[in-house]
Amino acid sequence: MAPFFLQHSPVTATIAFANEAWGWVAIAFGIGSITILALTYRNSPLRGLSKAFALSLKLVGLVLLALALMEPVMLDELPKKNANDLAILADNSAGLTVALSDTEPAPSESLITALTGIQPGLYPDWIEQLNDTFRLQNFQFDRGFRRTDSFSSLDFENNRSDLVSALSGIRRRFDKRPLAAIIALTDGNATDAEALDAALEQWRGNTSRAPIPVYPILVGKENRAARDLAIARVDAETTQFEDAQVTLHIDAHARGNFPNPVNVFVKNSQGVVLASRELVFPPIKDEASNSSQTLPVRLRLAAMPPGISFLKVGIEPTGESPPLELTTRNNLRHISVNRGSGPYRILYVSGRPNWEYKFLRRALAQDSEIELVGLIRIAKREPKFEWRGRTGESSNPLFRGFRSDIPEESRKYDEPVLIRLNTASSSELRDGFPKSADALFDSYRAIIIDDLEAEFFTQEQQELIDQFVSRRGGTVVMLGGQESFQSGKWENTSVGRLLPVYLDRIRSGIPSLEATYNLTREGWLEPWMRLRTSKEEETNRLAYMPPFFAINQINAIKPGASILSTVTDSDRRTIPAIITQRYGVGKSAAVTIADFWRWGMKDSEQQENLAKTWRQLLRWSITGVPTRVEMEKEEVDSGPLPLTKVSVRVKNKSFEPQDDATVLLTMIDEDGESTSLTAEPSLEEPGLFTAEYASENETDYRIAATVLDGDGEEIGSDQVARALNPEAEEFSRLGPNREWLERIAKATGGKVLTLEEVNLLPTLLKELDLPVSEIRQRPLWHTPWLFLFALACFLGEWGIRRRQGVL
Repeated sequence: MAPFFLQHSPVTATIAFANEAWGWVAIAFGIGSITILALTYRNSPLRGLSKAFALSLKLVGLVLLALALMEPVMLDELPKKNANDLAILADNSAGLTVALSDTEPAPSESLITALTGIQPGLYPDWIEQLNDTFRLQNFQFDRGFRRTDSFSSLDFENNRSDLVSALSGIRRRFDKRPLAAIIALTDGNATDAEALDAALEQWRGNTSRAPIPVYPILVGKENRAARDLAIARVDAETTQFEDAQVTLHIDAHARGNFPNPVNVFVKNSQGVVLASRELVFPPIKDEASNSSQTLPVRLRLAAMPPGISFLKVGIEPTGESPPLELTTRNNLRHISVNRGSGPYRILYVSGRPNWEYKFLRRALAQDSEIELVGLIRIAKREPKFEWRGRTGESSNPLFRGFRSDIPEESRKYDEPVLIRLNTASSSELRDGFPKSADALFDSYRAIIIDDLEAEFFTQEQQELIDQFVSRRGGTVVMLGGQESFQSGKWENTSVGRLLPVYLDRIRSGIPSLEATYNLTREGWLEPWMRLRTSKEEETNRLAYMPPFFAINQINAIKPGASILSTVTDSDRRTIPAIITQRYGVGKSAAVTIADFWRWGMKDSEQQENLAKTWRQLLRWSITGVPTRVEMEKEEVDSGPLPLTKVSVRVKNKSFEPQDDATVLLTMIDEDGESTSLTAEPSLEEPGLFTAEYASENETDYRIAATVLDGDGEEIGSDQVARALNPEAEEFSRLGPNREWLERIAKATGGKVLTLEEVNLLPTLLKELDLPVSEIRQRPLWHTPWLFLFALACFLGEWGIRRRQGVL
């Protein structure tokens, strides 16, 4: 006879019969008993409820005796002793060492007491009870997780608490083993908290087994009266705005009341304060509520050196007797800033010597990172005819007597006369504008075309300029002039196609006079278009600018282009002045004002404003333009060590992927110690080389890449940097984080408890549906209560008949 189900719970109980062969005897006995009872009570003088109750009692007693013949047994499904694993995970991070109150011990001390008990060498009662049922697996976690023989080895010295990584690691380690649950003793302030959503999704996706419940044990008690300052976040933004080459976006965090202003500052690696700002946190009237608040701070840094800089952003209280903080280990954060390093070479091509080039050169004299290479035509091509000069003379007689080894001084008279300025070698631009991608793409990041007609370039050179922007990722800027835009017949050309304005839509009317300059809404949002930090100062500066009298009449811009500034002439016509757009991989710009130099003629202040405008425009033109060696990094913090994944993309002179290269990496930390590594070619992308570097020290470091071609010649170099903030991350939040732990418990089927409630764990865990269980039999047929109950039924029936006088 099959057992029947009595109770539904993780620990189930059923009744079975050990002697099922006696079933027919029990049935026959039962049928006979019922027949005799029916005949006996049919003529019984008992009536009503007394008769029914007496009959029921006797029937139950007889049924129990019949079942006893089959030897009934109780089957209990219980956890098999020491067959199921139970992981106990203890937080070993330094954040637990901060005492949240003067009257309470540090959470680390409470944790040690709960895990080790009062007597050394003995488990506390709650662990001892769990050890009777489960096979305990003890772990501790900080940066990663590891097994431990004794929780007395916890030292709370590591500035990491990778709880999510530890939980995932335990699940993987016990994937094929009967893991019943995970008990995590922590304050819930995980340094890898951002990985929780992905981890929960992965745990839900594993349908091969039931979810492993996590029981977080909350360590520490909240103290609303505690005070603490912290830098919660720092982001750096580099711009072409000279007064704020680097802008830091900072989240300043305060816990509790700080009546005096606090000072937010930034220092360089030498400890020099670069900028600071005082910040006032609003007073908190109800300290029983959430007493934490975060305010944004923006610090602008000017005159930052090129290349990589390591900065320190901090916060500190002011006043004679500032409130005592919980800790100062979260008051400082490191950040790395990479402004890049030149030289950045720009090719300036002009149809005639003009004032714009003079002011451009003067402006760049204050920027050592930008090199302006000039190719200026000083005489156009002349009609070919025979000069009345010396017999056999083919060159222009005007150059007779000049040195013949200088090409510019011995030009044939039917060719334009070009002057090269600031070239890197005697061969650069000797034949005029480059005719190949190798010569143009590798040498320059941007091209400026000023007052030059389209016929100056061959069709192949114009296509090359188009590819310079669309494929190589460079920048082309066309300045206004009498032979620019429509006047230079640039419409329907390859260069005209990449410009952000339509050249076939000519504005009719008289020339623009006394045109005043102003910024558009898009221009106000671009830092490189502004010269002052505040809107009021910028508005006053624009009002003081002189009018312009030579404007190229642009009627329409292309879709996707942005008008950053306009001019309004005396007839109240508004004409775009500076227009930009993305084109392919690169970008282009059009400056329609032909007499921009007039701005610098007003006074010395306006001359400096003009110079700053040119520098910021040229900085914009070279920003984001790729080089032959491009280095990127990905920061990974989920492992036992901070890991930096480096990707180096290498291109040849035509800016096609180059595989025959050797990429040498050098890692340099703050102490100057270096480590060498070679990047390996990637199978996923041509010209891509990858490497990984795990830092064993908690210090900032930079990674420099040097790329060699197949012949061992250097192609180029690049570098990235990483700033580490282990203390700031670990101490960013102090006190128990119950809400975050509730998410884990709810998603896995566990429950959040406090240290005072750990004694409930043995009872809670026994109710789980455990992977390994066993069946225990308890005989019922010879237990005293079964026969006593049957005897009670017979005595009850006899008592009813005696009371009614029926015997």
